[in-house]
Amino acid sequence: MKNDKFDIKSARIKAGFTQQEISRKLGMSRQTYQKYESGNMSFRVDTAWKFAAICKISFDSIIFLKVSTLQV
Repeated sequence: MKNDKFDIKSARIKAGFTQQEISRKLGMSRQTYQKYESGNMSFRVDTAWKFAAICKISFDSIIFLKVSTLQV
C-alpha cells in the first residue's frame, strides 16, 4: 500500500484546484489561503478537515504544517 504525503499546495494541485477556487470553497480570500499554503498561518482543525474533504485526500495524508517549523 502506497503511503503518499502531500503538503497543502501539492494536495490542492492534485485535486485540480487553483488557489482562487479552493479559497472560495473554504470561504476565505485568496490572500488568506496563500498564507496557509506558504506556511505563514496554520489551518484550524475544522478548516483542515474541510480542506481534506474538498481535495478528496485523506486528512492523515496531508501535512498541514510547514516542515521547517516542526521540531523533534
